[in-house]
Amino acid sequence: MNNSVFTKWLDHLGKAWVMRDPEKAAGLCAENVLYYEDPFQDPLKGRAAVRKIWEEVPKTQKDIHFSSDVIAVAGQTGIAHWSASYTKISNGNRVALDGIFFVTLDGKGLCKEFRMWWNSKI
Repeated sequence: MNNSVFTKWLDHLGKAWVMRDPEKAAGLCAENVLYYEDPFQDPLKGRAAVRKIWEEVPKTQKDIHFSSDVIAVAGQTGIAHWSASYTKISNGNRVALDGIFFVTLDGKGLCKEFRMWWNSKI
């Protein structure tokens, strides 16, 4: 992987989030992906599990904005700083997120391991 490949993957993830499209988000992952939404919980395992968690986004978030910057790429792993904001559908509050992605892609450009750390501000 190189910066260009990783940037493209991040752009696709951002578009899936902004479009609130669980199929697009899950489609970026390998069938056997390990997806860590939280460093203190066991990973989601497999593309279907990723799709299921992304199915919550359209129910809970709207007016989503996303940006990311590549920090480093080594081998098949990339690290990126990302930020996002959205409006909570339940109460109209605006939420800002700031975090780090640690992403390993397979030879086909699909995510085989995804780890994220983030903080939020309401």
